[in-house]
Amino acid sequence: MHLFTSRVATLVYIHIRSVRVLMRRFARFLDAETTEKLIQSFFNEKRLIKRIKILQTYCCLGIKTLAGGELYERLREKREKTRERMKASLVLITKNNKSIASMEQQNATISCTNTELQGQQAMCSTGKTKYSLTPLNITYSPGVEQLDHEEKQICSVHRILPDVYLHCKGVMIAESRKCGGKLRLMDARKLCRIDVNKTRKIYNHLVSKELVQQH
Repeated sequence: MHLFTSRVATLVYIHIRSVRVLMRRFARFLDAETTEKLIQSFFNEKRLIKRIKILQTYCCLGIKTLAGGELYERLREKREKTRERMKASLVLITKNNKSIASMEQQNATISCTNTELQGQQAMCSTGKTKYSLTPLNITYSPGVEQLDHEEKQICSVHRILPDVYLHCKGVMIAESRKCGGKLRLMDARKLCRIDVNKTRKIYNHLVSKELVQQH
């Protein structure tokens, strides 16, 4: 009963404030007591209307007693608080995941750049054109959850970001379907526009899985 009356009082309080402001312009025609009685009559009318509307809502929900209405109000308030907590937790988790993914992306880019610079320095000093690259950590990279184990290995070993791999895979398969299931490596390179060696690795994998036929 307390929650029910509290809800009614809250709704009416907002209305009565606006009524008091509105009645100021008529106060000069009435004495203070009459003005207050008039305001209270508006207050009582609004309270009864709100009470009736809430009771009608209870009836529509199948609630037939005030005790049932009290229980409904407690559960409704509890649900709203739970929903707000879940919403706040979801926002926090989303922000944390984005921050982690961004950090991993930056670290991967820096690591890749440093490794390539080291390889170029080694090539200049020894005259050799080959150097080894450390595997790329793609644990928190966007799109990694859509890869199977073999695709994760390809992305890590050949330093291909998962979202880049998925994009290339998608356009290759789509183009091959337009051409009867066949696709040339040359055309794949034009579609992907990334390092040619990385394109070849993706292309060869799709051919081995019979997702694309070599032209």
